Amino acid sequence: MSIPIELMDQNPWWKNPKAILEDKYIKALTNSKVCWLPRLKYKFDLSADVIYTIRGPRQVGKTTLLKEMIKDLLDLGVHPRAIFYYTCELINNPRELVEKISAYLDQIRPSPKQRTYLFLDEISSVRDWQKAIKYLVDTGKLENTTTILTGSHTLDIKKAYEKLPGRRGQTEETLDKIMLPMKFAEYAETLNEDVRNTMRELYLLSIDKRIELLQQLLQGLIPEEIKELLFLAKELEKLFQDYLITGGTAKVVDEYLKHNEIPEYVYKTYIDVILGDLTRWNKRESYLRQIINRVIETLGNPVGWNTLKQETDIAHHNTIAEYVDTLVDSFVLLYLYHYDVNQKTPAYQKEKKIHFQDPFYLHAMRAWVSGKEPFDSTIEFLKETENIGKIAEGIVANHLVRLAFLLSKQKQLFTYETSVFYWRGRKDREVDFVLKAEIDSSVPIEVKYQQTISRKDLYGIIDFLKVSGASKGILLSKDKLETKRNAVIIPIWLFLLIV
Repeated sequence: MSIPIELMDQNPWWKNPKAILEDKYIKALTNSKVCWLPRLKYKFDLSADVIYTIRGPRQVGKTTLLKEMIKDLLDLGVHPRAIFYYTCELINNPRELVEKISAYLDQIRPSPKQRTYLFLDEISSVRDWQKAIKYLVDTGKLENTTTILTGSHTLDIKKAYEKLPGRRGQTEETLDKIMLPMKFAEYAETLNEDVRNTMRELYLLSIDKRIELLQQLLQGLIPEEIKELLFLAKELEKLFQDYLITGGTAKVVDEYLKHNEIPEYVYKTYIDVILGDLTRWNKRESYLRQIINRVIETLGNPVGWNTLKQETDIAHHNTIAEYVDTLVDSFVLLYLYHYDVNQKTPAYQKEKKIHFQDPFYLHAMRAWVSGKEPFDSTIEFLKETENIGKIAEGIVANHLVRLAFLLSKQKQLFTYETSVFYWRGRKDREVDFVLKAEIDSSVPIEVKYQQTISRKDLYGIIDFLKVSGASKGILLSKDKLETKRNAVIIPIWLFLLIV
């Protein structure tokens, strides 16, 4: 029997289980100042014959997550050769993928009767990869096997798994996972021990507890847990200020903590992977630069594709839509539809609001478009209160989308476009977000990252309550915590801890 050397190279624990400790991803995590363990890690049923997918932006830590799961299996005493990891970036076609996996299953795994774990990284690098998985399932080779596939582009993975009906197994866990940068709550608990201990003492890691607190806010009450978190206001405000700079990607945060700045190569790495994805989808770099520039110029304002087309040399608005959608599928951007109060549905024909998924993506792309030194230009950008407000809106948009998913009873069919919106009334009074969820029929949420809050700042919420029948709104402030007749005002960094 001849074992392909590349399989041995990628699975050194077959010879020595302790070799996992020398894996570069495990060592990097061990040496990092940001020992982030994604909550996603605990959302897999590894005892079932199922095929999971993990989607998410490149460099977010998907490979590290897989290696951590492998380490956990080895620590539990799983036979080392029952664990197979393979990065698929050098595989050209489905036949080659079948050959690699079959070589492992037929020659290396201890026994077909023993549970086997397949970790296939960057599966979306293989065109038509689903044909390989379909063949392996149909021929019975994946019996007693849990399979986890990762990819960096929503469209790749989504289109492919749709071609595997009835072949992915069944489990109570959601089969299709999305791994995004750290939410602010994860960021805060990872970096600050006092915050971490307090959150655990208050049971804020429980989604049920967080929903309970949100419901109290919508009743005009300030929960005792929120009051308790105020004792950490100084720490939380500082963490939020840093989050505006770094976003939630562990590698970026680690570099910032080690150097008190983010080296230029880190920004370049993220730009390179975005450009690589766009090139793969036959998109032009010059078009991307112009579109990103227009997105940044119009950030925080409702826009149409024709608006974004202005001041570019792009001929048709459909091209704008294609590029923005590709960036959405690559987890760089998200956009929200206007909320039709009467139909309680998205108003697809109206203008959209576009946000960056993570602050760091905005900073990296701003530097790329402008040609300026990225870290210094980021600090300069954040000196303007208006700019901080725009970034804060993007952070809230990202967090509300995640919250909507957690609240949704239809995980497999979830789409945020029917759960999170913005709204604008007849007098052009606007609400930054409308959350449509089980906790209330519709919740207006306004972001006002400023020192003082006046009644005028509540006009958008008040108008929305009149026409929608919603009970109360939430206004996210810089540091104010109080109740009003129409809304609860809460610091943004407190709100983000419970969503």
